[in-house]
Amino acid sequence: MFTTPEHRTIVAMLAEGSPVWYVAAVTKSDRHHAYAVGARYGYPDREALKRSIQQLVLAEIIAPSPDYPHPGQR
Repeated sequence: MFTTPEHRTIVAMLAEGSPVWYVAAVTKSDRHHAYAVGARYGYPDREALKRSIQQLVLAEIIAPSPDYPHPGQR
């Protein structure tokens, strides 16, 4: 679902209600990039962004990504 850790950060910050310009500054990306990533996962609908994050968490519990080890597998 999320292609990079940066995407996960962008979506999480947007879901919390941070403005796009702030998310772009924190992630050191272009505002258009932050908006495009957010839009891919449901921005400006914060509930859709939260659902995307929940789906990712559930997917990692069922089949953990090799990039993100399960908390017990560090």
